[in-house]
Amino acid sequence: MALSLQIENLTKSVGDRMLFADVTFGVEEGDKIGIIAKNGTGKTTLLRCIAGLESPDSGRVILRSGLRIGMLEQVTRFPEGLTVRQIAQPDAGAPDGAADTTLRLLSQMGVRDFDAPVDFLSGGQKKRLALCKLVASEPDILILDEPTNHLDISTIEWLEQRLQRSRTTLLMVTHDRYFLDRVCRSILELDMQQAFMHKGNYDNYLRRRAERLNALTQEQAKLRNTLRREQDW
Repeated sequence: MALSLQIENLTKSVGDRMLFADVTFGVEEGDKIGIIAKNGTGKTTLLRCIAGLESPDSGRVILRSGLRIGMLEQVTRFPEGLTVRQIAQPDAGAPDGAADTTLRLLSQMGVRDFDAPVDFLSGGQKKRLALCKLVASEPDILILDEPTNHLDISTIEWLEQRLQRSRTTLLMVTHDRYFLDRVCRSILELDMQQAFMHKGNYDNYLRRRAERLNALTQEQAKLRNTLRREQDW
């Protein structure tokens, strides 16, 4: 597979708190990667840096020439005063007919008043609008931050099936273990300001993580024993 995206030595801090340092990994065309970590350790920030919405302190995000990134952010925000139909208008680079596709998908999800102001939409309706517009724009790389928040079961199943069938490269943060397991083929773990890539599903990630932590514990025990012997000497 061709490399779609390369992240090299990406480092980001907030104030005096380091989120991650020297994160390096490659994303091949068609990869579907779930990103997991404890809350507040930089998952969303990493996605925003990759999407070009936020600048890292150092490092590079290298995108293969001609590829387009589309991101669904965790909190859906639209300009005030616009209607659903106006929001559905495609951004630069989207294929012809993207607006019609957006409205058709929205209609399938039960949102049919296209002249309604987006200010009065519920959180779930706004998420559906953002999701449909993103899907209709057909980006080469999809970045999803908690895509199932505010969605009902039928919409989550629709999204799951679409992502399973799609050949689009995917980077996703989600707390829904089962959604992650059914969609993603690899898991990137952020821990101790580093990134660890695990091939396979969530259960495989748990096994590999336990092995890594066990090896780290054993190494720390060896260091403590060495230090104790040197102090005794």
